[in-house]
Amino acid sequence: MTGQGPKHDPRGDDGPPPPDSGMGMTALSYLLAGMLVWGGIGWLVDHWVGTRGIFAGIGCVVGIGGGVYLIVRRLGA
Repeated sequence: MTGQGPKHDPRGDDGPPPPDSGMGMTALSYLLAGMLVWGGIGWLVDHWVGTRGIFAGIGCVVGIGGGVYLIVRRLGA
């Protein structure tokens, strides 16, 4: 029937995306997730111990360090 054949992109880029197309977003998500998770854990420790932001700051720094480690380890940057 008409219009039920395989669809063709008129721009000519029907192929798969390049293999490294998502590396930047992956690196950014590693950094943000590490900072949020470890900063949140630090905030919980601050709340439990009774301090004001000491452990949250340390947690954010540790999370960014872990994110950089993951970027170097998994993405080879």
